[in-house]
Amino acid sequence: MSWPVAESHRRPLATPRRRTPRVMWVVVVSAFLCGGLLSAAGFSIGWKHEAQRGSSAESALAAATARTHLLSTQLASARVALGAAQAHSSTLASSRLALTRLDATLRKSLADANSARAGVAAAAAPLSAELDRIASELHALSGYLTSTPSSQLDAGYVQAQVSYLTKTVDGLRSGVEALAVQPAPSRR
Repeated sequence: MSWPVAESHRRPLATPRRRTPRVMWVVVVSAFLCGGLLSAAGFSIGWKHEAQRGSSAESALAAATARTHLLSTQLASARVALGAAQAHSSTLASSRLALTRLDATLRKSLADANSARAGVAAAAAPLSAELDRIASELHALSGYLTSTPSSQLDAGYVQAQVSYLTKTVDGLRSGVEALAVQPAPSRR
């Protein structure tokens, strides 16, 4: 057995140097070129994919922008229409208020006219009865004058009838004048 020798005293064994065969260099260069080509192919495929995604995104953005512009235009026209509708609504509300006031005024005038008509009707009722009596008396006098021969006519009776009719007509005239003097319903 031999004693261990310190490392510092050992001599390296000489190994014969062999040269790397050329085939090995060809394989290494071929592997390097193949890796470069595969990297280039992968980069090319990735670039193409990203370009397609970019063009898809650009077309989607263009479509979204067009839709946004369309919606903005529609919103602006809807706002204009809303403003016009609100103005029309305001006009209609003021017209409604004016018509409501006019309706109240007309109802008041109608109530006043109905009241005045009722007063006139109440005042005209006795006049109507008087007219009926005068018509009856005139009919009776006319019948007397047409059926009685002129030699047998009673002048006193005829005079009394004419006087009665004149007095009744004068009473009717004053009643009609009293109705005409009544105040008209006031307009407010």
